[in-house]
Amino acid sequence: MTGVLDRCALSRRRFLRGAGACVALPWLDAMQPALTRSERPSPRALFVFAPNGKKLDEWRPRGEGASAELPYLLEPLRDVWSELSVFSGLAIDGGRGHGDGPGDHARAAASFLTCAHPKKTGGADLRAGVSVDQVLAQAIGGASVLPSLELGMEPGAAAGVCDSGYSCAYSNNVSWRSVGTPAAKETDPRAMFVRLFGDPDEQLDFAARSRARRRTRSILEAALADARDLERELGPGDRGKLAEYLDAVRDVETRIERLESESAAATADRVDPAFLVDAVGDGFRGRLRIVYELVALAMQTGRTRVITLMLGNAGSDRSYRFLGVPDGHHSISHHGKDPNKLAAIRKINRFHVEEFARFLSRLQSTTEQDGDLLRHAAIVYGCGIGDGDRHNHDDLPMLLAGRAAGALTPRGHVRFATETPAANLYLTILRALGVEHAAFADSTGTLGEIA
Repeated sequence: MTGVLDRCALSRRRFLRGAGACVALPWLDAMQPALTRSERPSPRALFVFAPNGKKLDEWRPRGEGASAELPYLLEPLRDVWSELSVFSGLAIDGGRGHGDGPGDHARAAASFLTCAHPKKTGGADLRAGVSVDQVLAQAIGGASVLPSLELGMEPGAAAGVCDSGYSCAYSNNVSWRSVGTPAAKETDPRAMFVRLFGDPDEQLDFAARSRARRRTRSILEAALADARDLERELGPGDRGKLAEYLDAVRDVETRIERLESESAAATADRVDPAFLVDAVGDGFRGRLRIVYELVALAMQTGRTRVITLMLGNAGSDRSYRFLGVPDGHHSISHHGKDPNKLAAIRKINRFHVEEFARFLSRLQSTTEQDGDLLRHAAIVYGCGIGDGDRHNHDDLPMLLAGRAAGALTPRGHVRFATETPAANLYLTILRALGVEHAAFADSTGTLGEIA
């Protein structure tokens, strides 16, 4: 079988083709003649949801602006501080009860990207709002093979009740295609890999996963044969970039295989791997790094320009034994100022930020036309709850990384007036990515400090 090197759906992007594969290429200097210097690189958007809030006294920077002093939880971000804005004062009013009683975790996830108040129901009559990522996908996603990509670190039910009368669909999703329809997330790294480097429309069930596992290596080999043909057309610099990219693809495939092998003894045919791989050593750390690498590759190639990632479902009670935290995350987030629980939360929070910082450094090291991948991105990281013990939805721990290809300006620590809608941040991002909406959810304007 002979692969074909051709132009596919993504404008200004070339693809390596093999049977069942369409492997997008990273930015290469050889693509420059197809562009004019006046064209801005296509910005990408990523939204990362962290469950159960943060230890806020060690999250909030001291001082304002770029000279603010980084607290313990943000120290891992020091090397990329020039590309960050950390916000104080943002609120999501839709996460509050408004007479519906408890259920703050479900509301925190459902409102995180919609800024809407979800209807309290355990049935099929869901109602939230269209999330900012899906507004972007509808506006700019048509230029990509995948209009959007929804990922997560924990599987979860799509029906039933998970939090005080709220449907599990609220707790387990942050992306909403319509007011009543969440966009289901993928939690299996193998399925993520196949979506990025195989048939983008393939939805893997349990039986298909094993077939994909056997087939993926031949997909890559076919694509790599085309890469060798392409290398002859490239200059030395581009050959190096292409080699680095393909090495990264091979590496992440190998890491997925290793993760699957390590968890094989605990994995039954009809159990989602996302439940089980973490039983082996620090499997969650390894799996999170794989997922972040897949996100980086998706952004690097333009396979999609809009991604969401849930580090855990709302109210996640995952234990982090590899950090010395055997108790569940949600359980200890109700700390009651207990010093042992606060110390455990501190470890979990720091771990999440360390891995996020590692990911941002990966983007910063990836060069593109007129900059790097981090500068060309708009990346939101945050929680729908401030303090896990208080269940508050104001002064939320949220930050923005990247410059959206020059449309945004990082400002270090930015303090807004109390109750500034987080929807203002999302409206700012929409406009930075070329979506000229007049408003989003309960927005009152854009954030002029960063736009």
